[in-house]
Amino acid sequence: RLAAAGALVEIFDLVAPRRIDVTDEITVRAAVARVLAAHSRVDILVNNAGVYPHTPFEQLTFAEWRRVLATNLDSVYLCTHAVYPAMRSHRYGRIVNVSSAAFHVGPGGMTHYLASKGGIIGFTRSLASEAGPHGVTVNAITPGFIETPGVLADPTEVELFDVIVGEQAIPRRGLPEDIAECVAYLTAPEAGFITGQTVNVDGGHRFV
Repeated sequence: RLAAAGALVEIFDLVAPRRIDVTDEITVRAAVARVLAAHSRVDILVNNAGVYPHTPFEQLTFAEWRRVLATNLDSVYLCTHAVYPAMRSHRYGRIVNVSSAAFHVGPGGMTHYLASKGGIIGFTRSLASEAGPHGVTVNAITPGFIETPGVLADPTEVELFDVIVGEQAIPRRGLPEDIAECVAYLTAPEAGFITGQTVNVDGGHRFV
C-alpha cells in the first residue's frame, strides 16, 4: 500500500524492476521469494503479461497455441499462486488480471488469444469467491484498443484505430493511462468491496 502512518510514500521508491520469465514456475517463485524476503509482504499483483498474434485457425499450430496460453494464462496462475499465501496470511491483497475487450467482440484469427483471455475472466471469478473471506480482492480489466508501442509499431494495427474509434461512444484512441487509472483504483484500499468483476475499459465500444 502507498499509505503508511498517514503519509504517502512515493511510488517510485517502491519500484524495483526485474526481468523474469513469467511462464517458468521456478523463476516466478524465486522472484516472489526475494520480494517477501525484502518486504515481508505483497499487497498488490497486476497480471499484465500478454502476446496477441493473429493466426487463422487452420494455420494455428499446437506449439503456438501453447505459447500464447503459457504467456497469457499460465502466467496468471503462476504469479497469483506464488503471492496468494502471503496475501492470505496478512489478510490483505489486491489482484488485478488484465484480459481483453476483444473477448466481448470475438474477432476471427484469434482463437488462442481469446481462449487465454476468457480463461483469465473465469479464473478471476472463481478465485474471488475463495479469496474474499481472507481480505483479498480479485478483479479483471478488459482493455479496448490501446495506443501502446506494440500497436503503433504495426501499420495494420494502426489502421484499425480509424474503424474502432468511430464505433466508440468516446471517439478517441485509448491510452495506457486509461488502463493505469482503472488498475490504480482497483488496487487501492478503498476498492475493498469490489471483487470478481470484469471492468471493460474500451471507450464504450461495447457495453457489457
